[in-house]
Amino acid sequence: MLIFVSNLPFVSLSQFPQVHESEIGYIYDNSIPSADTARCFSCMSRLYEAIWPVLANIYKKPRNFTDECDDDSLDPSRVPVVNCPTICVSMVEEPNIAGVRVRGFIRGCMNDVLIGGFNQTVVGWYRWMHRDSCRPYRKKELFMLPGPSTDDSQIEVCTCYADHCNGSSSSSNRSLPIFSFIWIGLFLMLRL
Repeated sequence: MLIFVSNLPFVSLSQFPQVHESEIGYIYDNSIPSADTARCFSCMSRLYEAIWPVLANIYKKPRNFTDECDDDSLDPSRVPVVNCPTICVSMVEEPNIAGVRVRGFIRGCMNDVLIGGFNQTVVGWYRWMHRDSCRPYRKKELFMLPGPSTDDSQIEVCTCYADHCNGSSSSSNRSLPIFSFIWIGLFLMLRL
């Protein structure tokens, strides 16, 4: 059993200055201070624009539809960026159109991608809010799509926290932490 004995003096909450609501107005007017956000790319592949009337009840409209969204490394001067209070996401799917697989990319802030939001059970179980990750999910479950018109197709979702982190391909997102650990390990071994 551990017992903590503190030499710190008792501090009453009345000793702290009162903060007026106007000083923390961003909580009440829903604006987000940019210092507390990640800057995420906001785009969809052009193929989504062609069928937007069908998708508009599932997805929120991105800042733009562009083929540059399909690139492995996006340029913030060419693809719009949004401030995000949660995490950045990058989604890749390969729908079958007339027997041909076509890659489609969706990038944005987690709060700004789906109208109904992501399935929070999946978000919690796979710890989206706690670590960067990439993995495939069944769209029907992740998007909580009702009805028989939905299929069991998959979509790869990558989540991340840093500015512009959703602008690179999933393979480069996965390899970065591995190389970081290797370099740190080598550095520590050389110091011993």
